Amino acid sequence: MAFYLLGLSILLAFFPCKTPIIQIPLWCLACFTAVISGYLDKVVDIQGVLIVLVYSGILFGSLTLQQIWLRRVTVCLFGAVSLALAMHLLPGFYNSAVVVEQTVSADAIPFSLYANFDKGLAGLFLLGYFFSGQARVDYFYNQQKPKETLVLVIFTLFFALGLALLLGLIQLDFKVPSFWLSFLAINLLFTCVAEEAFFRGFLQRELSNWLEGRFSLLIAPIFSALIFGLAHIAGGVEYVFVAGVAGLGYGYLFHRTKRIEWSILCHFALNITHFFLFTYPMIA
Repeated sequence: MAFYLLGLSILLAFFPCKTPIIQIPLWCLACFTAVISGYLDKVVDIQGVLIVLVYSGILFGSLTLQQIWLRRVTVCLFGAVSLALAMHLLPGFYNSAVVVEQTVSADAIPFSLYANFDKGLAGLFLLGYFFSGQARVDYFYNQQKPKETLVLVIFTLFFALGLALLLGLIQLDFKVPSFWLSFLAINLLFTCVAEEAFFRGFLQRELSNWLEGRFSLLIAPIFSALIFGLAHIAGGVEYVFVAGVAGLGYGYLFHRTKRIEWSILCHFALNITHFFLFTYPMIA
């Protein structure tokens, strides 16, 4: 139940609505319920609960502190804690295994799938920071560029997957694994949201705001793509290169639209195309 409630919290983060009595974002209430449920279900222990409380305080400080230097320190701390949670470096969280060391494609390395409460939590709080606490109605009326967005999504999928094919990391493999529905939900809500909210919504946006000029187009998306690629070093140098190319597509899409959901959906589209149509996760 805790994972379902956390997934609901992430979806509610995109809605500009508050609770009617105490006027706090609905995602906060859903997150509180998810953590309580997680504690009762032994997904989160007392250490995890304390980390969530501290993390909440850091997020609140990042959004409300007035002193510039103190706010910058708090924002850096918020980013560091978010990254630590996403990388499963903090204690108190017990993630659920859905698939363990299963061969999805005949010639692929074994694949494991986990529902990661800590990474999902990081994605949720990063969305909260991106939306300055809560999404607003005017956000969804700005930067509407459907044709350009579609072209960028298609080009990102084409170049990233094409490069992976050329490097021999994957090959065509049409399949529908038995756990496909769990994969879709977990990959969208607990993987793509967390990674795009950090690399694009936090890292790239903060760097762009700091640069405040034309160089932000050249530096911010490339830097976030480089770090995104290096985060996939476990897959090897070629995998880092492919992830970097994909990250550059996500970053430029975010730069053009200023909409985090488009980079999330582009990331998700690439992942599910890879999952259903090509060797997954990569050739052994």
